Amino acid sequence: MAALASAVVVTAALLAGTPNAPRARGRAGAADAAPATPGEQFERGKNAFARGEYGRAVELLRPLLYPDARLETEGEVVQAHRMLGVASLFEGDQEGARREFRKLLELRPDYRFDPLLDPKLVVDFFNVVVKDEEAELAVIEAKRRRREEELLARQRREAEKLRAQQAVVLRYEHRPYAVNYLPFGAGQFQNGERRKGWLFLGGEAVLGGASVAAFITNFAMFGVAPHRRCLVMTPLDGSGTPQRCPDGEIDRSDENLSTNLMRAQLITGGLFFAVAIWGVVDALRHYESDVLISPTTNGVAAQARF
Repeated sequence: MAALASAVVVTAALLAGTPNAPRARGRAGAADAAPATPGEQFERGKNAFARGEYGRAVELLRPLLYPDARLETEGEVVQAHRMLGVASLFEGDQEGARREFRKLLELRPDYRFDPLLDPKLVVDFFNVVVKDEEAELAVIEAKRRRREEELLARQRREAEKLRAQQAVVLRYEHRPYAVNYLPFGAGQFQNGERRKGWLFLGGEAVLGGASVAAFITNFAMFGVAPHRRCLVMTPLDGSGTPQRCPDGEIDRSDENLSTNLMRAQLITGGLFFAVAIWGVVDALRHYESDVLISPTTNGVAAQARF
């Protein structure tokens, strides 16, 4: 009875565990069936090629190139043709290897295997392909050079077009017209003629200062009118009223000094205005309302003034 009970228990356990096994296998199969991205498949092909599993490498790499290339960069396409050609050669498919090496040469006409690093079988076979395709390679190389020249010419034209669109923006300084009528070389300084401005400033300052100094001195010493002194006692008439001093006895020294100061005032003042007018005329002759400061490249076809 004990043996019979044990057999029943084992049978029940086996029957209970049987449905789980297909489900586990189903999950594993689903995981294996998940499609790999071209990048992942390319890495798997590289690993198989590195391990010497050339048949597996062919299976993984061929779908990445045919019927259309699915790889992202030209460098990956070149590597895929190289590995597929070598793997096909070691698998005994010389026509397949020849086809892949031709594709490789179309992309890289100057590509060569290294005799020191690559197998001699691969180097010799590839050199035969290069020799057989020498004429076609020359045509391919000429086409490649022509494409590069056309690309370079197009880039040059685009650069010239962009350069033509870049205009020079002229920056100007606006100069007020009224400054020309100011004395002391203001117009000359505004026009950028600093040496001439300093000459007008110095000349007008000296002449104006001398005129003002003569006026102040004359007014401080003699006031509105200078006093005349009689050199003799003023004669009195019969009633005791002072009579007019004789002309020959009048002291005119103060009057003469005041007159000389006034003359100096008028002469220096006149010269001041003459020089000031000269400065105004000179400033007007050389006046420019807008003066270029500095040209700058703006990148937009425009011309502006500030």
